[in-house]
Amino acid sequence: MSTIVTNEFHAKEGRGNDVLALLLKLAPESNGQPGCEFISIRRNQDDPENVIGDTRWATRQHYDGYLAWRTENGFTATFYDMLAEPMLIRYYDEIPFAP
Repeated sequence: MSTIVTNEFHAKEGRGNDVLALLLKLAPESNGQPGCEFISIRRNQDDPENVIGDTRWATRQHYDGYLAWRTENGFTATFYDMLAEPMLIRYYDEIPFAP
């Protein structure tokens, strides 16, 4: 079963566009990483400084490896420089249902 991971970003005032632009720039490369199954980027309609990366990974370990790789390459620090508060990462199990 896949693991759903959300990364919530609360940008500093006026930096929401920068966070969004960096996520969009990194998305194609991220999508090609081992275990990545899906990426969606969402922006809060009522708060443009709030952006969420919504991703699906084959396993939580795949995401953890990806995050370690991004951190080693300096991108996590780049995001933190633009944020008003730490990035919030949440892990979810996908629960299938029949309509």
